Amino acid sequence: MRENTLKQRLYDGKPAFGVMCTFPSPPVVEMLGLLGFDWILLDNEHGSITVDTAEGCIASAELTGMAPIVRPVGNKPEIIAPFLDRGAWGVQVPHVNTADEARATVDAVKYAPDGHRGIFSGGRPANYGFKGSTGDYAKEANRNTLVCLMLEEVEAIENLPELVKVPGVDVYFIGSGDLSQSMGYTGQQAHPKVQEMMERGVKIITGAGRIAGCSCPDNLVPKFLGLGVQYFHSSVGRLLQHGSDAYLGKMREAARAGT
Repeated sequence: MRENTLKQRLYDGKPAFGVMCTFPSPPVVEMLGLLGFDWILLDNEHGSITVDTAEGCIASAELTGMAPIVRPVGNKPEIIAPFLDRGAWGVQVPHVNTADEARATVDAVKYAPDGHRGIFSGGRPANYGFKGSTGDYAKEANRNTLVCLMLEEVEAIENLPELVKVPGVDVYFIGSGDLSQSMGYTGQQAHPKVQEMMERGVKIITGAGRIAGCSCPDNLVPKFLGLGVQYFHSSVGRLLQHGSDAYLGKMREAARAGT
């Protein structure tokens, strides 16, 4: 199994910047890796990426050294395991609200003795079984695979003191979009009450010595970096919008100047 450079980066205390991709396109994934992103979130929850289409995207990410992380549609072993068997370096599981749900995620991701993921050493992450033992592969997979929990409701923030005690979790990611909805401020990620709740959550995570991630408007990233958050992502759509706005603004300005 390939060394998980994203986990190394996070545990070295460095920030990691990713990009969410909701559609299966290996060439786009490869381009994003060549552009320098640390990781990519292949979105099965809200996007059209499936188990069948994820493998090519995962391989393209690996070509560039960018870590491929999958967001599955749910927190069940039968949903999570197939993406890992196709080579995902980790999962970012949505709507985790309790310590029991967190333990269920770890159990689905890890092989024995750390979990109950069904053993399979004939796929891509195990080099198709062509070299090395099954036991060694299982140990390396447990060490390398990243577990990220998405905290997206008020209940999750309230339960954080227990959530941060769950072993085997690498990243606690506060999703401001769904959190704003849970608080009655749908779409208002920068609302003072939403920001207050996010800051409260981040302080609990980092105060326990755990790794924090969050989604937020780009202009608020510096604030959360200052609070110790390490794990962020943009999206393909947002990058296209920013790049297109900058390009078209310059070109139309040049066109006006030339007429």
